[in-house]
Amino acid sequence: MRDVLRDVSEREIRRLADAYGLDVGPNEEAALASAVNDRLDDGLDDLYEIPVADAPDAPGERTWSEPTDPYNALSVACHVPPTPTHGDLLAGTTVGLKDLIAVAGVPMQCASGVMHGFVPSGDATVTTRLRAAGGTITAKTNLDEFAGGGRGQSFRGLVLNPHDEDRIAGGSSGGSAAAVAAGIVDVALGTDTGGSVRKPAAFCGLVGLKPTYGLVPLTGVVENTYTLDHVGPIARTVEDVASVLAAIAGTDERDPASMAAAGADDYRVGDYVDAVQSPPPLSTLRIGVATQGLTDEIDPAIAARHGRAIDELEAAGAHVEECELPYLDQVKHVKNVISYVELAAYWRDGGAPVRRGGVPNTFDQVGFARRARAANGELNDFYRSRLLAGARLMTAHDGRHYTRAQAARATIREALAETLSSFDAVVTPTVPRLAPLVAAAQGSTFDYDGLDASSPYGYGRYTKLANVTGVPAITVPNEVDDGPAVGLQLLGSRFDEETLLGAARRVAETVG
Repeated sequence: MRDVLRDVSEREIRRLADAYGLDVGPNEEAALASAVNDRLDDGLDDLYEIPVADAPDAPGERTWSEPTDPYNALSVACHVPPTPTHGDLLAGTTVGLKDLIAVAGVPMQCASGVMHGFVPSGDATVTTRLRAAGGTITAKTNLDEFAGGGRGQSFRGLVLNPHDEDRIAGGSSGGSAAAVAAGIVDVALGTDTGGSVRKPAAFCGLVGLKPTYGLVPLTGVVENTYTLDHVGPIARTVEDVASVLAAIAGTDERDPASMAAAGADDYRVGDYVDAVQSPPPLSTLRIGVATQGLTDEIDPAIAARHGRAIDELEAAGAHVEECELPYLDQVKHVKNVISYVELAAYWRDGGAPVRRGGVPNTFDQVGFARRARAANGELNDFYRSRLLAGARLMTAHDGRHYTRAQAARATIREALAETLSSFDAVVTPTVPRLAPLVAAAQGSTFDYDGLDASSPYGYGRYTKLANVTGVPAITVPNEVDDGPAVGLQLLGSRFDEETLLGAARRVAETVG
């Protein structure tokens, strides 16, 4: 290990102590350096004699090429066939994966020059499960750099919206939505930390699901914010979304989030396809209608469509009742503090799971860490500002903002569970504004997050609550043939995707 750790000097002891807030007197440096070197010399290199899955087996027949699609939806075009003994659930289905979901043998760029030349050695768990269900991976889809944004702005430019080419597809899973909308793939996976599956799905006139936190494993997915990250499907229909969820849901012992979820009293998995094939009659559904935000900071066209959708549901026989979503307009701040700090910790630790545990792919973690260290000025200003905000929050006031945000999250989760217990689903607009025009979204000062005090809510006003609390949420099209696409979001109770998908099928039939 000497070539890795080297002898620690007195000067480095001082630097490390300062970084961790430890008091070291001027006469203690030499003794501490000697003691530290003794510990580092104490056979630590023996751990390399224990075999680990550093280099997985060869991935088999996989090809890839540069993309040529007109929407900038793809990062890489590829062909990764199903497993030899695959099932029939997704047989004949082409799948796009957001390009921070690992596919062995296929470049993963995370929409960043930092990752140029990086090729994962192993598949993400969801990749393996899709192939086992019969899916063929034919594309890695574009995104905001490291999924840190909402514009679909990669180093190759903006992702365009096939539903309306004057507008953007949104983000950060914009490439996944655009690829489905353009017919490049049948279904796609995105990641959702504050609405990044649901917003682009709504902008492109599609269905997008953020499952319950922990239901779908995150193994092999580059982190944005581990306790807020979700992997979810985007498709044209609720039925297709249900099939993809059936393929990818369930525990993975390598992912602590999925194992913790499985230990919850309300954990459920399965029956998603049956739920949408035989949905309950609309007349039996209890629909809550969130009242906040329908008269302020919302595009008039979206407010009008939302009102018509509620009227249509009520006229069709649904039991509709107004309600309030707890802390809807405060949850943004809870989400941001958690997101900034966990992102900064991930980069500080070079992608190593220091606190969260799990079984990482050590080969791929080292590849990420080396690129992260060499990033320097390659990261865009937006992403660097988020990282530095997190670094500041980690060091200021003893980290109390993060601790307070986690405590507040528990309060919000409990209050929302109480609200949702009275309904099969609670509906909101998915996004309070129309998909931005390309010309407006190109500027570096474009405010997607609501940082401007004159417009404080941003595009994620309705989506972030589900990430902070971990409940499932789905967007369905709301009159997609009448002007720019608009979505209707349904929130459900934890691990009750079965009820949520059944309700979404009926709602989509009524308002879509």
